[in-house]
Amino acid sequence: MKVQGTPKEWSVDRSKDYYYVPYWGGGYFNVNEKGHISIQPMGTVDGPSIDIMDVMEDLREKEIGLPCVLRFQDLLRARVIEINEAFNSAIQELDYKGGYRGVYPIKVNQMREVVEEILDAGAPYHYGLEAGSKAEILPVLAFNTDPEALTICNGYKDEEFLRLALLGRKIGRKVIVVIEKLSELPHILDLSEEMGVEPMIGIRARLSSKGAGKWLQSSGELAKFGLTVPEIIQAVEILKARGMERCAKLFHFHIGTQIPDILRVKGAVQEGARIYAKLHKMGLNIEYFDVGGGLGVDYDGSQTTFPSSMNYTMKQYASDVAYILQQICQSEKVPEPNIVSESGRAITAHHSVLVTNVFGSIQTGQIEGASATSFLDKLPAEEEVTQVREMRYILNSLTENNAIEWYHDALAKKEETLNAFNLGIVSLVDRAKVEGLFAELLKKLLPMMDQMKRKPEEAEEIKSFLCNQYMANFSLFQTAPDFWGCGQLFPIVPLHRLNEEPTVESTVVDITCDSDGKIDRFIDREDVKSRLLIHPLQPGEPYYVGMFLIGAYQDIMGDMHNCFGRVNEVHIFMDDEDPEDFYIEEIIRGDTAEMVLSRLQYSPSELVRMVKSSIDEKVREGVIRPKEGVQLIDSYEDSIRGYTYLNSYKG
Repeated sequence: MKVQGTPKEWSVDRSKDYYYVPYWGGGYFNVNEKGHISIQPMGTVDGPSIDIMDVMEDLREKEIGLPCVLRFQDLLRARVIEINEAFNSAIQELDYKGGYRGVYPIKVNQMREVVEEILDAGAPYHYGLEAGSKAEILPVLAFNTDPEALTICNGYKDEEFLRLALLGRKIGRKVIVVIEKLSELPHILDLSEEMGVEPMIGIRARLSSKGAGKWLQSSGELAKFGLTVPEIIQAVEILKARGMERCAKLFHFHIGTQIPDILRVKGAVQEGARIYAKLHKMGLNIEYFDVGGGLGVDYDGSQTTFPSSMNYTMKQYASDVAYILQQICQSEKVPEPNIVSESGRAITAHHSVLVTNVFGSIQTGQIEGASATSFLDKLPAEEEVTQVREMRYILNSLTENNAIEWYHDALAKKEETLNAFNLGIVSLVDRAKVEGLFAELLKKLLPMMDQMKRKPEEAEEIKSFLCNQYMANFSLFQTAPDFWGCGQLFPIVPLHRLNEEPTVESTVVDITCDSDGKIDRFIDREDVKSRLLIHPLQPGEPYYVGMFLIGAYQDIMGDMHNCFGRVNEVHIFMDDEDPEDFYIEEIIRGDTAEMVLSRLQYSPSELVRMVKSSIDEKVREGVIRPKEGVQLIDSYEDSIRGYTYLNSYKG
C-alpha cells in the first residue's frame, strides 16, 4: 500500500529518523550521503566506515548467494573492549579495591570464529569463558589457555562434566565449578580428592530479586537454577565439615537475560552483596562476585524499559554494580571482591547482520501488477447480480462526506456476497468482481481519510487490509527464531535508497511454507509498528534489506524448517589502506540441500538413484527422450548440491 508523500523533501536524515538508525545503532551503524547503510566498527563517527553496498558488490562478484550473514569482526572486538573499559573505568573512579574479570558465555554464540575473536580481543584483560554443558566445556578448556582468565562452569553437572572441570584445574586453569544444586557439592569434593586436585567452587544463589522483560519468570525464588538461602547455609556447613572453606572462590547470581530496567539490576546486586558479605563473615574467603548476565541491548532505540530496549548504558551498568557492591562491603566491613559478569548478548548482538534480497510483493486486490478492476473487466460478460451493481455504485459515488458510511456499507455488501456464494446463489466471477471493487474502494477511501481533521479508526483497518507483503529470500525460523518464538524485535532497514522516500507500507514474509514465517512487528520509539515503510520495487533492480543486531543466540537456535539450512557467512575486517576500507577475510558457505537432507537421515546418493530409476523407466517407455533424461537427472543432481535458498542472482 502506497502512502502519500509529505510536503517536506525527503532526505537521508529523515531516513535515519524513520528507521531509528542512530538510536539502536549505538554509533556502529549510520546512513551515508549515498543513502546506504554504513558501519563504523569502532563505534565512532570519525573512525573507519564501511559502505554496506560495497560489501554487497563484493558478494555479487564472488557469487555469494543471499541470504548471507555479515560478521563485522572489528565491531565484535570493540564490544569486548568497551565492557572491559567500562568496568575498569568505574573501578578507577570509585577507587574500588577489587578488579574486573569478565567471562563470555559461549551459549550465546558458540561459533568458533566468534569465540576466537572474543578471546583475542579480551586477552589484555584476561577475559574468560563460561560453559553450561559438557559439550561446551570441551572447546572452552581447549581455547581458554590464559592462566589468569576464569573458566566458569554453570548448569547441571554429572560426573563426566565435573571431571572435565577438574581436568582444567590439573592443567593450571582457574576453572570454577558453580554449584547449582546442593547434591553437586559433595560430589565435586569427592572427585577432587580422588583426582588429587583442589577445586575452585562457586555458589549460585536463588535471589528473591527478579529480572524484567520477556524472561522475567526465569528469575526469582521460582528460578530453575541456584541454591535457596537454607541450602546456602547447608553448603557452608558441608565445606566446613570437610575443611574445604578455602575452596569457595565465587558467589554468583543471575536474574535473567535482556534486563530493560536498571532498577532491577540494582536491586539484585544489593541483595547479592548482602549475601556475599554474610558468607564472608561465616568464613568463606570468596574472591569473586559474579553478577551473571542480563546486560541489555537497545534493539528498538527507545532507551526505555520496553522489553526490547534498556533504560541504561553499559557504562552506567558497570558503575552501578561497582558502586552498590562497594557501599555494602564498606558498611559490612568485608573486602571488596573482584567483579565478574557473564554478558553475552551485549557483546555479540551488534556484530552480525543478515542481508537478503526482496524478490516480489503481494497486495490484496493486486493481480500481477494490474488493478483488480482492469483484470475483472476482461472476464466473460454476464448480467451483473445485485451485489456487484451495488458495490460498483458505492465505489462510483464515494465522497469524503459519505466515506465512513459507505465503507461500512461496503463491508456489509462484501459479507453478503460471501454468504450468497456459499449458498450457491452468486457465481465465482461475481464474487471476484465484488472483492475486486471492494479493494479499489479501499484504495480510494484511504487518501480521503488521511485528509480528515480527525482520522477515523477505520483508517487503520484499511491500511492493514491494503498492506503489501514484501517477499524476502530467507527463513525466519533459521535466521531469527527469537522473533517467532518469543517476540524479540530486531531492526529491519533497507540497505540502500535511503535518500529516497519510502512510500510502501509493508510487512516482510519469508520463503517458508508457514503462515508464521512473516515479520509484522517492527521497532518504534513509542510502541511497536505493524507495518514498515519501504521503497517501491523497481523492475530489474535488486532491493536489499538487512536485519540487524542478530549476533546473540540467533546463529545457534535456528532450525531447519522446510529444510532451509544455515546461510552463507562472510567475515569482514577494516582496512584503511583498501579503497573500500574493508576486506573479506573468510567465506563460510551455507548448507547445501545435500547437507541438510543428510542430517535428516536421507542419503543424497540414494535419492539420486531413486529419481534416476524413475527417469530411466520413462525413457524406456518412450515418454522421455534419452537426451532429455540425462538433462533431467543432471538438473536434479545440481539442485541437491546447491544452496537451499532462492538463487539471488538469477531471475
